[in-house]
Amino acid sequence: MGDSRYGIDIDQIAYLSHIAVEEAGITFEQLMEKESSAEINYSKMLMIKEKIGTGIIINEPDEVALVSIGDICRLPDVLMRGAGEKGVWGLWPQKQGMIILIDFYKNQQFQRLTNRKKYYEV
Repeated sequence: MGDSRYGIDIDQIAYLSHIAVEEAGITFEQLMEKESSAEINYSKMLMIKEKIGTGIIINEPDEVALVSIGDICRLPDVLMRGAGEKGVWGLWPQKQGMIILIDFYKNQQFQRLTNRKKYYEV
């Protein structure tokens, strides 16, 4: 998204698919509460385990990478409050910059969306 790169633990992903017209979802930008970027071409949808009814619409993922826990940097305490609400829990330094690590289960916007769906599904 823009100049920022994000990563998610692959254990949270149920599957990745092409966007189907009948599928509803939330864009990654909406999830992170950022303004839309004209550069993004949405083509894929991430379905999150245990929350299958809500897809996260993304552009093409870059890669799947193995990360050693020792390579992950903890966020500074001053950033934890706002970033923690978005599910950001760490940074993975790369030659091209940092990859921001996201936990969708802790993202407040994702929780609100999935809780609302549960409420309406009676």
